[in-house]
Amino acid sequence: MKKLFVMTLLLTIGLAFTSCAGGGLGGTIKGESFKSEGWVDDNTFRVIGTGAPKDGLTNKVQRKGTAKEAAIIVAQKAMVEKFVGARIDAAAGMADYKSTGIAVAKEFSGTIKGGSVVKETYDEEENCEVVYELKAKGLKKKVEATDIK
Repeated sequence: MKKLFVMTLLLTIGLAFTSCAGGGLGGTIKGESFKSEGWVDDNTFRVIGTGAPKDGLTNKVQRKGTAKEAAIIVAQKAMVEKFVGARIDAAAGMADYKSTGIAVAKEFSGTIKGGSVVKETYDEEENCEVVYELKAKGLKKKVEATDIK
């Protein structure tokens, strides 16, 4: 029970970091309908990540570049955490949740790095918000499978 609580706490903290955004981010373009988080279809999953520019930079292009890199890393981490959570929920009788989470993170981390940014926005301070998408045939089945490799 303690391990389940710790995993839940870690996932909650990770999701809190991904949902924090500076002013001006998180808006939608008027008249545009766009699914930014969750399953788009059985082969496509999206998450949002936010990032801030590296301290000390004054060049606007460099600030945007470092903020985008940070947002991508946050999005990739959030995706791993969501996939770990889904796999643990699917395998609800597992004896060792920590080992399950590590196994799932290893299984999907390479695949997740192959995702792409489908949308990016910046605020007046060059903070960045990205919608990160992962496409893979049968992705939803793989994520929700109960067998850990």
